[in-house]
Amino acid sequence: MQDQPTTLWKVRRDTEEVSCLVRLMPYGIEVDIVRNGKVVLTRVFETDHEALAWAQGKRSARESEGWIVLPTEPATDQRPIAN
Repeated sequence: MQDQPTTLWKVRRDTEEVSCLVRLMPYGIEVDIVRNGKVVLTRVFETDHEALAWAQGKRSARESEGWIVLPTEPATDQRPIAN
């Protein structure tokens, strides 16, 4: 089973945009950090709690560096993940 990615958050600073995508994979929860449309970091977690905590840490770090949080609009085929 390979799930479609769900956007957890997006941030922007100057002309750069970074987003965090999450998806359910057969081997766990996969989280991608995407910079300007290209995956720059992928982590896999056993639980959604671990994945969401890690993703929130990455977002918080960017916000503390002056990145601006952008609204995310879930696509119609995206399913929310559990908190």
